Amino acid sequence: MGIHDRDYYRDEETPQRAQMVRNIRKLSVTNKLLLANVVSYVVCWLVCYQSQARTEAVYSALSITNDYSQFWQVWRVLTYGFMHSPHWAEPGGIWHLLMNGFGLWMFGRFIEQRYGGAEFLRFYLLAIVFSGLVFVVTNLGPEPTRAVGASGGVVAIVILFCFLYPHEKLLIYGIIPVPAWVVGILYVGFDIVTGVRDMQGANAAIAWQAHLGGAAFATVYYLRHWNFGKWFSGFGKRKPKLSVYRDDTPQQVGAKTINDEPSAEAQLIEQGEEILRHLHEFGEDSLSSRQRKTLERYSELMQQRRGRDDDQYRI
Repeated sequence: MGIHDRDYYRDEETPQRAQMVRNIRKLSVTNKLLLANVVSYVVCWLVCYQSQARTEAVYSALSITNDYSQFWQVWRVLTYGFMHSPHWAEPGGIWHLLMNGFGLWMFGRFIEQRYGGAEFLRFYLLAIVFSGLVFVVTNLGPEPTRAVGASGGVVAIVILFCFLYPHEKLLIYGIIPVPAWVVGILYVGFDIVTGVRDMQGANAAIAWQAHLGGAAFATVYYLRHWNFGKWFSGFGKRKPKLSVYRDDTPQQVGAKTINDEPSAEAQLIEQGEEILRHLHEFGEDSLSSRQRKTLERYSELMQQRRGRDDDQYRI
């Protein structure tokens, strides 16, 4: 191996653009989704700023709508989830992006760590699609309406977090500590109240139908123990040309049967999953210092394995 083949030498020669791409690839799925929303917002800002005609054209082409004539434009069920109200428009403004971005970052990290990056991405995108379709179906009628924003997917993430960690303490307004299940009820309750007021003519300009659709999607996902990775496991995978044979038959020495000892990683995974089940049932305060240290080592191991779509290590 020559000096030009060594990692530190190649890194010095790596162009800045290639290094930036490499750094982006290392980001978690949560941060990549957050980055995608920010980039989409900035691009729309640059294209549409100070031009009402361009603003109308872009948002009309990418938002989700109840217009029958545009149902064939299937890309809308995803693109609307990466669009947000322009900061120069009311209502909404930049707070639309900031609030959704905060919810995605705050809760998405835990869902990604629990299920893995690939499954988390499938969950989020399908939640966007489902909540958008709920918005369309509940707004069928002659009066045209449309929606943009990641709120449906973000609400799905929040509600799934509340199911997984109901006793985790969250701070309302950064001050009032409440268990996560209370936050979940407040989320759903707020959208129900908004829906009732909207039906009475308040016109809150909030896509509460999409929010409730995202909450329903997360509820069914949790209660039915869905795993989209298993559903789509047969798509896009090439059959291996080589197969590896492994003899799992216990070895016998004399009259005794010897079973292979599980590896240290396998033992750590088993211990970590057991602690997670205990945490889910009794809350974080019930963990001992030893369990917390084990959970930290387990979390580090799962972060190393992040990006692998392998059900054996799904958490």
